[in-house]
Amino acid sequence: INLSAMRDLAEKKYDAVTIENLLKPCSVLYNSGDNRSLSWRLMQLRAMRQMILNHKQEFLEALKLDLGKSYHEGEWTEISITLSELDETISNLSLWMKPVKVKSPGFMIPNFAEYRYEPLRGPACLIIGPFNYPFQLTLIPALGSLSAGNPTVIKPSELCPATSTLLSTLIPKYFEQGALQVLEGGVETTSLLLQREWGLIFFTGSSRVGKIVAQAAAQTLTPTVLELGGKSPVYVDKNCPDMASMASRIAWGKTCNSGQTCVAPDFILCHESVVSSFQRELVKAFKRMYASSCEKSEMTRIVTNAHAERLLKMIKEVEASECEILLGGSALCNVSARFVTPTVVLNPPLTSSIMTEEIFGPVLPLITVRSEQEAVQLINKMPGTPLALYVFTTEAATFERIIRQCPSAAAARNDVITQFASSFLPTGGLGSSGWGCYHGKFSFLAFSHKRPVNFKPCHSLFEYGGIRYTPSGPIKSKLLLQLLNLPSVPVLNPTLLVIAGLGAVLLVIPRRYIPFVIDSMREKIFNQVADLFLTWSNSLREFAVRRPPQQT
Repeated sequence: INLSAMRDLAEKKYDAVTIENLLKPCSVLYNSGDNRSLSWRLMQLRAMRQMILNHKQEFLEALKLDLGKSYHEGEWTEISITLSELDETISNLSLWMKPVKVKSPGFMIPNFAEYRYEPLRGPACLIIGPFNYPFQLTLIPALGSLSAGNPTVIKPSELCPATSTLLSTLIPKYFEQGALQVLEGGVETTSLLLQREWGLIFFTGSSRVGKIVAQAAAQTLTPTVLELGGKSPVYVDKNCPDMASMASRIAWGKTCNSGQTCVAPDFILCHESVVSSFQRELVKAFKRMYASSCEKSEMTRIVTNAHAERLLKMIKEVEASECEILLGGSALCNVSARFVTPTVVLNPPLTSSIMTEEIFGPVLPLITVRSEQEAVQLINKMPGTPLALYVFTTEAATFERIIRQCPSAAAARNDVITQFASSFLPTGGLGSSGWGCYHGKFSFLAFSHKRPVNFKPCHSLFEYGGIRYTPSGPIKSKLLLQLLNLPSVPVLNPTLLVIAGLGAVLLVIPRRYIPFVIDSMREKIFNQVADLFLTWSNSLREFAVRRPPQQT
């Protein structure tokens, strides 16, 4: 596959008729019901896993073309995390799919209730992928959709054409028709897709576009999961942990993927008692990671020149306000090469764009605060709800106090970003940073419909005198209210039901047989005990006869 040529491919465009024809296989598959079985779901997940393993090098090269991402960073931030999610899902899917039996209200007895995880509305679910992690943030939601039994359509980001084209080329070779479809294109294609009914729309991107997606989805009553962004703050407490380790973690989190990570640290609030030593360690940490020229390093590039230009304007704005630039600066940036150098700004104006917009790049404001309460107030003054809140402190009580006062979608103590890599934790937004969550089992749940299923035996015995039917009266009403207050009935184990049934059979044996049975058993037991005592007494007598007399 000539990945260099993919970079120059023109953006594909579709009309409504073409999209309709492309989605017909999804409808056929959904209507057949094959997608509901465990075997079908596992087959799709294993196909995705095999595709990634067989073409890992091509995907890494595509990421290099699109984002300048090194093979090392592409391996562990895109490929490995996706494979880990696949392995977790494949291993546990049969368990996740099991119906969940629940107890019933007492007035419904006898009643048997459960809910089942089933696919969402057809013909398919739509995944709109972002540009910052074009591989894993497109395929991880897709594997969640497939694990829930949904035919799935992915629309990769047009800003990463090499990855998009590679997915479009390979997916038809590994998946049956209608299981996983790829539609490439830009805003026009997305607009046409949003006009259709879907089981669910999963969107990862900016809050601005998220509002457009939500508004369009509302027209067709299509549910959405919105994974958006926000300004994720870091608070460095006066009782902070090891300074060098803390600085290294924050510097790494800010430069991973060149800061183009939705949960990356956006700004730091540092207690004044430790700010001097912390800023020295922070600069050291950046320089350790990029000892040579940053532009010649393996640092990921900004996705487009326009995005790089936006970040450069932010840096120039704070430079004009005469803020102290602790590291980097506009002079070291190269927009034509899509390179923005790691830049640390000390105490920028709170009205500057660097403090009012999500940065989404390797630019890091450092603000001095006099107290924990001042930090809390600043965090809560920021626009929107942060996707993540990071607190570096040795005191657990301080951490709990801050996250109790500052709403955020996620929180972490003494580390950054790593919570996103766990398939055992839900990843999702709150308020302006989105809604819904995914990863691991949470992806399966996000794309599943919990279908309640109820069974009640239909027999006159369980009509209870027709108490629930009209006409009603004072006596009926009183009895009905009493029934409604009965305690709930727990889920009954089949084995216990059999035992209970046998017990009931024994209880209905006519009472006239019971005395006869007891008398027979009593006589038999008495005879056995009497025989036993006779045997013992004979043995003792023989022992006494044979025993020689004692000598005196």
